[in-house]
Amino acid sequence: MRTLQLQIDDSIFDKFMGLLDILPKEKIFISNDSNAITLEEAKTKVQKAINSINENRGLNIDEAFDKVLDS
Repeated sequence: MRTLQLQIDDSIFDKFMGLLDILPKEKIFISNDSNAITLEEAKTKVQKAINSINENRGLNIDEAFDKVLDS
């Protein structure tokens, strides 16, 4: 099975989903990943994290791992 990520304009989303509805249900899996971010958003988050470390506002390593593991 292959994975494909799409960005679909709202104006054609319903038509696209209708197209997917005619495909065999056991041959396709649709996942709505609301946590996905763009490359630019990721870059911004990393830059903010780096700036926080430089300003001594970062978390210590134990807190950081706890936060990651709890999410």
